[in-house]
Amino acid sequence: MARVPLYRKAETEMLRRIRSGEWEVGRRLPNEFGLADEFGVSQGTMRRALITLESQGLLARKPGRGTVVAKPGTASSTAKSPKIDFDRLSHPDGTAPTLEIFRSRSSTRRADSDEAELMGEARVLVAERMLKLADDRFALDEIVLPESLLAAFDGEAAEDLPALLTAHGLEAAEISDRLTAEMCSMSESVALSVDRNTALLVLTRVARDKSGRVLARQVLKMISENVGYGIVLQG
Repeated sequence: MARVPLYRKAETEMLRRIRSGEWEVGRRLPNEFGLADEFGVSQGTMRRALITLESQGLLARKPGRGTVVAKPGTASSTAKSPKIDFDRLSHPDGTAPTLEIFRSRSSTRRADSDEAELMGEARVLVAERMLKLADDRFALDEIVLPESLLAAFDGEAAEDLPALLTAHGLEAAEISDRLTAEMCSMSESVALSVDRNTALLVLTRVARDKSGRVLARQVLKMISENVGYGIVLQG
């Protein structure tokens, strides 16, 4: 049986408290540190759960008051979310795939030549993740950031890159995508439980802030069956 991610458990319990009235409308919640301690999770995990409930209009951030339980239908305008729609992955029917983090490992290391040239730094933070679609292994994901940006990086704070950056206090103003295809390596075929000759869709994303500084580079290697990448061009 697949494990339930800690952020999902936190979301479920907070949702129960809101719906039962235990957390009444207008109630001011403790800060992230206090909630993380109460729920027995990391601050990054708690931030991720809060962002999800904000996006659903159940919580709202009020200047000078922190996070409060929202009145239904009033929080959508104040909920924090990426200003630009970066989501381009979709099923054939146009719906977005729901991805889950199956495994994640974070570390620091010396930047390789390409990373050093892109980010202008000698050391980087790295999150290596396995993503699942439904109950199946779907993608191998590597996200690299300049080490100077953060003291630590929680690769489980969110599935998609813009939300992951937002969870760490970073806001992407621009994301450039490059799509390629390549055959699985032996280690990739084992990790994804696919045939050695399986073709992978490779999405390389580079996120920048308003000044043009590189915030992160993501390389997402996906099993392309039933999931594609699409954009709408308007004249």
